[in-house]
Amino acid sequence: MEINKDIADLQEAEARRHKDKKFILCYHSLTVKNCKKAVVEIRKIAEAAGAPISIAVVPSVGGVPESEVEFFHDEIEKFVNDGYEILLHGTRHRADLFINRNFIGRMALWLSNNGAEFAGLNERFSQNLLSRSLKLWKANGAGQPTGFIPPVWTANKFLKNQALEMFDYYEDLGHIYKKTDLSFSSIRSKVLTFSILPNCILNIAQSAACLTMLLPGGIPRLIIHTSDFQTIGDKRLLNMVRYASSIREKIMYRDL
Repeated sequence: MEINKDIADLQEAEARRHKDKKFILCYHSLTVKNCKKAVVEIRKIAEAAGAPISIAVVPSVGGVPESEVEFFHDEIEKFVNDGYEILLHGTRHRADLFINRNFIGRMALWLSNNGAEFAGLNERFSQNLLSRSLKLWKANGAGQPTGFIPPVWTANKFLKNQALEMFDYYEDLGHIYKKTDLSFSSIRSKVLTFSILPNCILNIAQSAACLTMLLPGGIPRLIIHTSDFQTIGDKRLLNMVRYASSIREKIMYRDL
């Protein structure tokens, strides 16, 4: 009886430690063009995690047949109904090269292959692009997005406050920001991502991600892109999701 009680106490202590350590699992850059493939990948990730996940969606639908737009809308609606969390991820995830930007913004475009569409914009252009993102979502998406994630986590000095006027959450590379009654709170959170890394260091990056999950402190964000299924492979990627879910509690932004 005493042995059984000791085992139960150890299991309870382990469960408490697991609950105290949390992480966010988010699939990035679901678009109308990759939707059919991404839907399958997202469902696989959620199955490995044992629960619905967060999805960062690019709302632009330009240049595709109407049937693909309808499919995109229908799948988003299914995700929302199934308990998945939606965040907006830019507008097109491609920068307009004819808009004026400061030097840092131009450098960000060069480093991101023109993906950092909000980088270096002035206040007016930043607000207009953000508003356009939400308008596109209302026209083609479903449900209310929880937050806004700038592409490549690179923005301008105005975007954080602008986004928190419209959404409950915003993030950059080091923090998640949560809207409050008076202003916002900041939560330390490390980004664990692989899509921007060269193949030669992917194994090191995966080991570092697992170590981050194991160590206490913060709420890391495990970010998965469709390209990770090719560079890392389904089996290793999903095993990493299972490992993270076994030692930390997976939450969504709305749980913060």
